[in-house]
Amino acid sequence: MYTMKSQRIRATFKARYSRFINAALISSTLIFTIASSVRAGEPEAKRIVQAPPLEAPAPSLIHGLINVDLSNAYITPRGLDVQNKGLVIQPLFLLFFDLYSSKENFINDVTLTIGDWNSVHTAIAGSGPHPGHWNETDPLVGLTAKFFKDLQFDAFYTAFVSQVDAFETSQNLDLKLTYHDKILNDKLVKGLSINPYFEMFIETSNKATVVLDKATSQRGYYFQLGVDPTYGFENFPLTIELPTYVNFPSDNFYQNFAGKGSVSAIGLFSTELKGTVPLKFIPKGYGNWSVYAGVQYYYLVNRGLLDGNQVLATSERKNSLWQVHGGLTIVF
Repeated sequence: MYTMKSQRIRATFKARYSRFINAALISSTLIFTIASSVRAGEPEAKRIVQAPPLEAPAPSLIHGLINVDLSNAYITPRGLDVQNKGLVIQPLFLLFFDLYSSKENFINDVTLTIGDWNSVHTAIAGSGPHPGHWNETDPLVGLTAKFFKDLQFDAFYTAFVSQVDAFETSQNLDLKLTYHDKILNDKLVKGLSINPYFEMFIETSNKATVVLDKATSQRGYYFQLGVDPTYGFENFPLTIELPTYVNFPSDNFYQNFAGKGSVSAIGLFSTELKGTVPLKFIPKGYGNWSVYAGVQYYYLVNRGLLDGNQVLATSERKNSLWQVHGGLTIVF
């Protein structure tokens, strides 16, 4: 009885509710199918709704340079032997503003530079009426244009300011044309370039050299021919330079003891052996750091230049001068 009664109940339940069970199964199948379809298309949906990636920040248009040079002497590029006692510390600070850049036009790059150079001596500089350790500061401003990829023209205006009142502030215009050659690098020796240049230095206000007789002193100029042979080792972090130049002054650029312009076809000759090593262990976020060391030789020809050195702080009249120096450079 119990079995037959149970069978009748199951049959009645099945008859009454089978259509609901079938409907539930169909609904479940549809839900599973839709869910599977959504999951299959999920990556595409995500790509559509995801926010676009952030653009990389534009490169900085302002850069800087800090250089601190330590030396046994302060000898100017014009051959003036200003100081040869104690340690000479010469910091340089520069800011570069990128004004223009193009890879297609014949002018490739234009940069504005402002900065200041200083000379500080551990031995008191005695060439002025107010001797002190801070000998000189030279504020500067200039434009650099690079064109035809390998040519560079620099036009800089610099003031020479004596902190010991050894001379009146001298203002000067310095023009320089350099060819950054790639011929040797491409054809002969990889990493080698000569970098020849022509430079014109013009006194625009007061003298950049020693005034021995103010009544007859006149502003002058000089032009310079030079090269900066540079070789960078391919598998070793070292760059070697041999900057060399000859100075050709006007007859009134240097003044002799007689108060007259010292006529000489050549003012001086200079060459240097310099090595630079990058400090690659410093993270790039802190800039590009490097250290360098060099030995520079000057051979002085002009009589007025020799006369001027005889009355400077060094009080020496030498044709041959040597300078040993080294320092740290940071470019950011």
